[in-house]
Amino acid sequence: MRMRRARVEDLPAIMDLERVCFGPWRWTEDFMREMMADGAVHTMVVDDGGLVAYAMMHMYQDHRMAELLSLAVSPQRRRQGIGGCLVSFMEREVAERGAGAVMLCVRPENQDAVNLYLSRGYRVLARCQGYYEDGSDADIMVKQLGGGE
Repeated sequence: MRMRRARVEDLPAIMDLERVCFGPWRWTEDFMREMMADGAVHTMVVDDGGLVAYAMMHMYQDHRMAELLSLAVSPQRRRQGIGGCLVSFMEREVAERGAGAVMLCVRPENQDAVNLYLSRGYRVLARCQGYYEDGSDADIMVKQLGGGE
């Protein structure tokens, strides 16, 4: 198993993960391509004879803040520590670039994701009602970086 920066040729496999993990709430291929081309967005993949996970994080230099935009792990590979490793790697990467905190939005009913983030030191800052296109709420979670995290 190997973690590496995403390449444009990974996009079809990333979109397959999007379909499996997020179904009708997935991002479009055009949006993903645009995000991957943005120099402030870092996309990592986990390759194990095929893509099994990816994470995407945006670094806001002016605000010393990063946002975890997406994290997807193949259902067959969940609960193996892959998501946690990706999150930790991304946090270290943005901390080295000056980020003091990471934020993310997650569906409160996605208990596996919420538990992952809570276990990594994230805290719920607020609930944003009607955040998602389908009218669902989002929990805004934040983690302060530092102290070797």
